[in-house]
Amino acid sequence: MSDKEPDRYYDWMLWKMRQEDKKDMVDNPPHYTRGNIECIDYIKDSMGPVGFSYFCEGNAKKYLHRFRDKNQIEDLRKASVYLQWLIDALQEEETSETQLKLI
Repeated sequence: MSDKEPDRYYDWMLWKMRQEDKKDMVDNPPHYTRGNIECIDYIKDSMGPVGFSYFCEGNAKKYLHRFRDKNQIEDLRKASVYLQWLIDALQEEETSETQLKLI
């Protein structure tokens, strides 16, 4: 079926439901955005880099633990996202520590 918006109401409703199914439930789920800030950005800001790294580690473990019994590939993708955020947080910590040593 085409991504072009159909003219008839019934066809439009089916098209709209298919568009909703295409939303990215791993990297940008719509239920985690309020206003202009995504929930994960708020969590990172409020926990700081060390707290956020533990948060990411825990969530990655959660998704790896349950993936065979629940959402399989989707849970593995979510774990991958949390692992990447953990890597990024640890690299930010290293950069901050290095900059403090130079002062």
